[in-house]
Order: sequence, then C-alpha cells, then structure tokens
Amino acid sequence: SGLSMVDWKLQGRPLPRNEEEWALEFEKYKQFPEYKRINMGMTLDEFKEIYFLEWAHRMWGRGLGLVYGLPCFYFIVSGKAKAIPGMVPKLIALLGLGAAQGLVGWWMVKSGLTEDPNVYKDPRVSPYRLAAHLTAALCLYSGLVWTGLTALNPNRMLIPNIAVRRMRSVGLLSVLFTGITFFSGAFVAGNDAGHAYNDWPKYAGKWIPDELWDSSLEPGWRNVFENTATVQFDHRNFAYTTALVVLGVIGTAKSPTVWKDLPKHGRLSFYALGAALATQVSLGICTLMMFVPVSLGATHQAGALVLWTTALYSQHALRYIR
Repeated sequence: SGLSMVDWKLQGRPLPRNEEEWALEFEKYKQFPEYKRINMGMTLDEFKEIYFLEWAHRMWGRGLGLVYGLPCFYFIVSGKAKAIPGMVPKLIALLGLGAAQGLVGWWMVKSGLTEDPNVYKDPRVSPYRLAAHLTAALCLYSGLVWTGLTALNPNRMLIPNIAVRRMRSVGLLSVLFTGITFFSGAFVAGNDAGHAYNDWPKYAGKWIPDELWDSSLEPGWRNVFENTATVQFDHRNFAYTTALVVLGVIGTAKSPTVWKDLPKHGRLSFYALGAALATQVSLGICTLMMFVPVSLGATHQAGALVLWTTALYSQHALRYIR
C-alpha cells in the first residue's frame, strides 16, 4: 500500500471523488516499478483498496497533528503548561518531531519508486529508510508517553533506599535492549526477512543458517542490514537477549531490599513489563511459524510497542524517585 500514492502534498488531499479521478491516480501508479513488476494486471477496484490504506495512513497522521497541536497551543497560551517546569519546550519539540515524521515518511516512500537495475528484485522501500521512519515514530511516541507520565506525576518522591535508586541503571537495560530489538524488527519488515525461515527454534533444521553470510554483499557489514538470513538471525537473538535482560530486571526489582520500598505504580509497572514480555515472545514465535500473516505481523508489532511502553513506564517510575 505504501507505494500506491506516488506523490506527496503538504496539506494532504481528499480521496478521488469519481471514476475519472480514480483512473487518473491509477495511471500514475502504473508508471512505477511496483505495478510493472508485481501488480501488472491489477484492477481499478484492487488499486482502490491499497490506495485507501495509504491515504488513510497519511491523513491520520495529519489529523493527529491537529488533535495534538490545538490543545498544545491552548495550554501554552493560557500558561497552564508552565506549571510544570520544562514542559513548554517539550511540547513544542514533540510538535516539531510530529511534523518531521511526515517528511521522513515521504523520503522513505520515494526510495521505493525508483527503478532497480536488478529485474529480479521486487520493488520495496529502502530498509534503512523504513527503519528511520519507524525509529522516528518510536521517538515521537516515547516523548509523548514520557511527557504524559510526567504531567500526571510531576513531583518526585523521596525514597532513601539506595537499592531502589540503583534500579534506575538496571531498569535502563530493559529500555535499551527492547529498543534495539524493535529497531532490528524494522529491517525484518524492510527485507521481508520474516519469510527467510519459518521453523523454530532452528533455521531450516539448523542452529546456524547456511546463508548467514553472503560474500557477494560488499562491504560485508551490509549482511547485517540486507541479508534476509542474517537479519532474521539477528532479530531472533536480540529478542532472546532482551527477554533475559527484562527477566533479570524484574528479578532485581523483586528482591526484598527493592520491592518493599517501591511505590505502588512502580510495582505495577514491573508486573506489566513481565506480562508484555510473555505475550510478545509468544506472538513472535506464532507469527514466524505461521509464515507471517499480515494480521499476526501487525499484532506482533503492536506487542513490541506495548513492551516498549511498559519498559518506559517502569523506568519513569524509577526516574521519579530521588
């Protein structure tokens, strides 16, 4: 769907209103590689389906700008945002990051509209730009979550327990590894690497895939980001590492010297983190072994966001202890 709209306008556009306008958009699409190499023979009705998904995605993003921007303007002008130190620049920065996300998205789409000299390669957006677009979205989302939690709980609590304060550094590990695994998932999507191997825990019956290193990819580091076997292998192992780290963080939090002094919402955050981890691991394995149906793939991505959110929540709970 992402390559069905072959141009971009800052203000957006309405859906085509009649068959003539639809036919014009379809003719534009036919000039680009995705139609020529994959969707040759697609009907107008089939084109409408993929076009609508991309159009809705773009217009939803613009709508979010209004949903966020108008209240943001009110809170800043009325002076209410100043009640929390440092809130105004954060709100403005988040608005700017949201606006930039649209530009990053179009920059990504453009990479899939160019003709690749390799006629056997399916047209798709650059996995590097896809990762950039997803990472920018994650940064924006994280800023919104963190700022929202701060607005709900602006005052730090005083807990003299040194072990609790040390949990901040330990808790950062869960955020770090969850973020790395999330980022690697963008390359799985960008390279369609979920289809490289669909057995688990092995790779086509082997613990180390035969295609792990493609010597024809120069320079060699490109294997990490473009070789489907390597990309899936890395993502799985990042996930295993993240699971172990998160379990270690939860175990540390549950130690008697820490747990007894954690605030109620701090304890809740670690329960949520454990539940999100178990769900996401299960989703990842099911998605892989069922050959990555779109519904499960999207659910797995949503699960990653839930896990990331709970990691942020737990870290915020620790951050606001002094």
